[in-house]
Amino acid sequence: MALLERDAELSRLAAHADRARAGQGGIALITGEAGAGKTAFVDEFTRAHAPGMRVLWGMCDPLSTPRPLGALFDIVDDLAPETRRILRGADHAYDIFDAVTRDLASTPTILVIDDIHWADQGTTDFLRHTVRRIHRTSTVVVITARDEWTGDGAPVQVLKGDIARSSSATTIPLGPLSVDAVAELLGPRQHDARQHDAEALHRRTAGNPFFVTELLDHDGTDLPATVRDAILARTVGLDTDCWEVLNLLTCSPGAIPDPVMEALGVGAHSLRLLDGFHLIRRTTRGVDFWHDLYRQALTSVVPPGAETRFHQRLIAAHDTVGDPDEATITHHARHAGDSARLRSAAIAAGRTAARSGAHRQSAEFFRTALGSGVGDRADDAEILELLAAELYLTDQLGEAIVACRHALGLREAGGDIDGVSTDNIALAVYEWYNGNRSGSDDHVAQSITVFEPGHPPTPALGHALAMRAFFAVHAGTVADAREHLARARQVAAVTDDPSLEDRIAIVDAICGIVCGDPDARAGLMNVLARAPRHLNELYSSGYSNLAHFDVEQRRLRRAAELLATSIDMTIASDLPVCRVWQLGSRARLGLLQGRWDDALQDSAAVLDVASAPLAHTWPLLVRGLTALRRRAERSPELEEAWELGRRYGEPLRMLPVATALVEQVWLTGVPDDRVSRFTEMLQTHGDGLEWSRGDLAVWLRRVGIDCDADGVAPPFAAHLDGDVSAAARGLAECGSEFDAALVLTETGDREQILAGLAGLDRLGAYATADRVRRALRAEGAMTIPSRKRSSTLSNRAGLTRRQVEVLSLMAEGMTNAELAERLYLSEKTVGHHVSAILACLGAPNRRDAVRRGRESGVID
Repeated sequence: MALLERDAELSRLAAHADRARAGQGGIALITGEAGAGKTAFVDEFTRAHAPGMRVLWGMCDPLSTPRPLGALFDIVDDLAPETRRILRGADHAYDIFDAVTRDLASTPTILVIDDIHWADQGTTDFLRHTVRRIHRTSTVVVITARDEWTGDGAPVQVLKGDIARSSSATTIPLGPLSVDAVAELLGPRQHDARQHDAEALHRRTAGNPFFVTELLDHDGTDLPATVRDAILARTVGLDTDCWEVLNLLTCSPGAIPDPVMEALGVGAHSLRLLDGFHLIRRTTRGVDFWHDLYRQALTSVVPPGAETRFHQRLIAAHDTVGDPDEATITHHARHAGDSARLRSAAIAAGRTAARSGAHRQSAEFFRTALGSGVGDRADDAEILELLAAELYLTDQLGEAIVACRHALGLREAGGDIDGVSTDNIALAVYEWYNGNRSGSDDHVAQSITVFEPGHPPTPALGHALAMRAFFAVHAGTVADAREHLARARQVAAVTDDPSLEDRIAIVDAICGIVCGDPDARAGLMNVLARAPRHLNELYSSGYSNLAHFDVEQRRLRRAAELLATSIDMTIASDLPVCRVWQLGSRARLGLLQGRWDDALQDSAAVLDVASAPLAHTWPLLVRGLTALRRRAERSPELEEAWELGRRYGEPLRMLPVATALVEQVWLTGVPDDRVSRFTEMLQTHGDGLEWSRGDLAVWLRRVGIDCDADGVAPPFAAHLDGDVSAAARGLAECGSEFDAALVLTETGDREQILAGLAGLDRLGAYATADRVRRALRAEGAMTIPSRKRSSTLSNRAGLTRRQVEVLSLMAEGMTNAELAERLYLSEKTVGHHVSAILACLGAPNRRDAVRRGRESGVID
């Protein structure tokens, strides 16, 4: 392997050689754990720093009975004849020591004694003799030793003490490799993947160079035999008590806390021995293996059938200590065959994981509890409901629906009305996210009708009414929604359920936002400010709906500000189902603002993985419309979006897709029989449709379908009334760049037309711009310049439009925080853009990236 991160140590050792040449010899003790690369390090030193010096190399061998003076006999043939005679025939050790010392002093020499931890008494005595005399010679003695404790009074320990006290000696420790060094060993790979793999490999090996290189050279997930044998070699000679500790650690999923170790009855002597042999180490959580690889190696030698006993001992020790970690108990109970304890611990661990925002892990714990084989019907129903909720939050909707239906059957069989209502509410939400609006409506209706007339109000009924109001908003019927909310408030007034009150407040604020209430948005933000630290689905859905309607009603700057923080919140709280919905909204936002490359990235993050159909509408539109506007391509994504919109039947989803299909007819000239029927959709007077209805009406006019639409957003109303310039100004003010640019080309004013064409070219809407140019030329009204066909400078540099924008702001000296504020992005996203810019331009830092950007003409 390459000798990495050893330059400082080599310099220290080279300084010893320089002093020795000047007549001031010394001893250097090179320490490190097994596999740290001590021998390779010394070999590099002798190769690069020993010109003009004699190099002698002796070895100590791991023999049960070491060779007397074995390391000296390795070098005997390189010594003077008289020294050889004394070494082989002297009667007293001090005669040998004096002779060898005189020989070493006769010429500048580097003497290496490798693996001194295996040395015999005579070799260590010789070195102790040398320590006191080395300073008067031109010799450097380099000793390598493992930094392991070998016992009080052991010869090597005594030698180390002499070296520590000598002014002519020094100790040079070789530490583990850093993550960066491991990444370098991984070679030329994609940076993010390499860094991730390097961090994982470093955790597994603790940076031990031998283990790192062996695993790099090994295919498969099993442990290389070389690594396994090297680890097991360290255990030779351990007593029964030490092996008991190792076996307990092998069965533990991680470090064993000190109180638990004490409850296990483990003595300090065993811990001291194992620590001295670098088999265990102390961490902030307790006692653990020195490397994670040790657990894997030692697992292979646990006595057959003994694991159950070890796991039972660990459970008992945790119970003795009190307040056990239920995740750990789940692990031990599974392997101990304790089904009852497994179920109770897994349920408790699942609840804890859910509260902390670890929803995937929570789902696994609930699955484990269900698989324990014990428990009654009511308990099973509750666990199934908990499991379904976690599966929903982690965007595993199919499994969530199956689990919740099973729970619903158990609640119905048990006559649990509240449970039946609650499960129907959950299924309504799951089916809606899964693209089944009719099924969602059926379940939310059943969640209410399950209560007989006169049944006492319960929180379940209140939540059912609030959810029915929520679905009514998305159907565009705010009046119905408010009627359901009024009934929900009556229930909330006689029940004590803060989450019901917040749900009502969130849905009520959404109703206000849809109807244009100027105070409703601030009211919703006040409710969301009460969200727990680990965001749950109730509050996250508030953010998702607010972003959805901010984009729909063209509050684009506010939407960007909101999404810059809320998406990171969904990631931190492990809420993939909410994340993909918000990514879909951000994709639509990017399309409207003209940041099409960013919008396509967000669309890919939703569509290229298994995700909730609810989130697909806008990403499908983004893909379809960018392909259409750039290359006049009829995209299958628009058809998928239309079919999805029909499945939902919600005007807020269907109108934008219908508009895209009309635009496709206008741009490609290919007829679509559906378009003529879209005028009927303009008569849908649902709440919150002002922008979508206006957009559709304008596009229908463009393809020659005369239509009227009342109650549309001001820019579209101006366009329909013939004030095209006012329409362009209104669209530009709200940030809809493509729509504003296209409308400018319809004003009839040369300067505005040219500005509109330039805007379309700048966005990359080449097919749209060409369609406009052809129409203008056909009318013969004016001379229209052709667009430039050469690749843009940004494309030549490999930068996206957003990255060029970031680079331009970097040239102004903006920090990541300032960039994030200017562009309405999170600092994390800005950091990704900056890293990509540096990589594309081959720049080592921001200043050089700006310089190269200017030199290449990417920025001014």
